Amino acid sequence: MLLVWPFGEISYADDYAYSHVALRLVQTGHFLYNGWEFAMLLSHSWWGALFIRLFGFSFTCLRLSTIPFALGSVGLCYSLVRRAGLNPSSAFLMTLTLGLSPLFVPLSITYMTDIPCLFFVLASLYSLSRAGEAGGSSRGYMWIAVGAALGFVGGTGRQVVWLVPVVVLPYLAWCRRENRWFRISAEVAWVAVLAGVNYTSAWFRHQPYSSMTTSVFNEVVMAIKKPKATVDISARLVLMLMLVILPTAVPLLYRSLGDTWRGPRGRKILVGTLFVLVLAAIAIHPSLASIPWVSSTLNWEGINGSAPLPGRPIVLIRPIRAVVAITVYFAGCILAGEVWNIRKLARRIGNFLYKPPETNFTLAAMSLFSAVYFALLVVRAAEIDIFDRYLLPLMPWAAAVLLLWSGIDNQDSERLKRRVMPTAWTVLMVLTSYAVLSTQDYWSLARARVAATKRLEAAGVPRTAIDAGMEYNGWSQLLLTGQINNRWVSNPPGAYRPGLGITPDVKPVYRLEYGPTSDSTPTEFGEVPYFSLLPPFHKQVSIDRIVVR
Repeated sequence: MLLVWPFGEISYADDYAYSHVALRLVQTGHFLYNGWEFAMLLSHSWWGALFIRLFGFSFTCLRLSTIPFALGSVGLCYSLVRRAGLNPSSAFLMTLTLGLSPLFVPLSITYMTDIPCLFFVLASLYSLSRAGEAGGSSRGYMWIAVGAALGFVGGTGRQVVWLVPVVVLPYLAWCRRENRWFRISAEVAWVAVLAGVNYTSAWFRHQPYSSMTTSVFNEVVMAIKKPKATVDISARLVLMLMLVILPTAVPLLYRSLGDTWRGPRGRKILVGTLFVLVLAAIAIHPSLASIPWVSSTLNWEGINGSAPLPGRPIVLIRPIRAVVAITVYFAGCILAGEVWNIRKLARRIGNFLYKPPETNFTLAAMSLFSAVYFALLVVRAAEIDIFDRYLLPLMPWAAAVLLLWSGIDNQDSERLKRRVMPTAWTVLMVLTSYAVLSTQDYWSLARARVAATKRLEAAGVPRTAIDAGMEYNGWSQLLLTGQINNRWVSNPPGAYRPGLGITPDVKPVYRLEYGPTSDSTPTEFGEVPYFSLLPPFHKQVSIDRIVVR
């Protein structure tokens, strides 16, 4: 926290819109959406409103309100993967892979919904897993109620959390169907959650300026009609997930490489052919040797790319991007050798999911949720943008599977892990270093942007004449009109004004950028320097006038 220093009166990405809902809730006592919210934000806004009541409104206050959810997510992750079968050292590695991830660290100090969503997903999964393990005891019934309640409350903040009780409760009822009252309790809880989901969803659909996409069924149809795009987004999501959990893949990579080397000729040919195809594809299309495959938090220029500041210097230079991308491609090729045992693996997975042991219901529940959630991401990509931060709920399951897989049918698994753990910790240190340094870079830039806008405002320049990035512009629009111009808003009719952008009332005369461009010129307001831990270390925000040609 001291190194990153996430302080500065400016929002992060979309959370300016969420902050506005929480602020209006305090001011009016009502939920007043502003056109930018796909998430329902009920529990999220009440939590933010509590902090506003206690400490007054500020973006910093709302950011700090997320820290309890961040800490809770880390603790729940450790508990969950321990119950899924990981030993303490592997669970510790997995937990740090999540908690120090380049996706988690920046979001843990924002008012975005991603970290609270992750907390409620893990909390609901943990509770329902405890119910599955406790069976028909009184504790089992208690855990059903807690898991269903946490899943429902979390879903009122961000609807995807509802997947946990909606998917896991009927599975729990099926797996423990021999206990009649326990099964009935799980079914009753499922019906109650569905009723609550239906009621709150209907309420949300009727709220003015709530953003609504088409139904999931229509998105499935769209995804089926575009198979190439569906395969493409699936592959990119898998590659991005592999990158962020790479430390936990190291033991399985070592084992799989050894099994391929000592294994049948066909397996060697399969892995070797994949290596050659990857190298050929990169030779033909060099752009493939680059990251990220799914962007938003991770970008060439740092967190959120050039959105905070046009012309922002690239920190993930081409050689770095190429090395990371090729490493992940080769890791995928090595793991593809496990396909050689696909029949055995498929049979084992099928038997496990059909009737998971009472002591390991956790992994089965995590697997079921993750499969449905990944499918939802793929079909939703047919209509809306999918961002890298959406992978956070998948990380605990994917990492746990890789670590458990490395020990299956391997009598020397502990010796193998001891031998390869230094490599895993080294990879984790690299990812952690980038997470912390890039977060510091972002907030140092944010404070410089605040200083630049204050310089303009002190000279009498109105907010609506300043282009200081999406967050500042969005807040200016909300302060002026209370609504964002979003194409997904259909209530009230005519609310969306096509062709005007999301902030039509912001008509910039001045723009913050890294340096003057072809359509801007330097001004008497000069530049605001700032220091970053990422090269180039000494950077600046240039206050330029937009030239009308």
